[in-house]
Amino acid sequence: MGCLAALGGLFFPRVTLLVLWVFTPYVQQGAFRNWIWPLLGLIFAPFTSLALVWAFNTEFGILQIMAVIIGVIFDFGSNSNAERERRRRKS
Repeated sequence: MGCLAALGGLFFPRVTLLVLWVFTPYVQQGAFRNWIWPLLGLIFAPFTSLALVWAFNTEFGILQIMAVIIGVIFDFGSNSNAERERRRRKS
């Protein structure tokens, strides 16, 4: 089941984060103390939010730090690709 959640996080990060938020205590009790941060992460940075949820619910170390950094890179990459496509369609 964990492998399916990881694959879902790679292909559908917003859906995976929402399912984790609604059905598990990982998001509220583990990674975030307030409801506003997961909501902002769901909207703006889903890969980073998923990496933070995983990092704070496991033993925090270098692997978790790398996962958060990779999540930030994925978020920047997906946002820049969307902007590039928008500009291409507009021209």
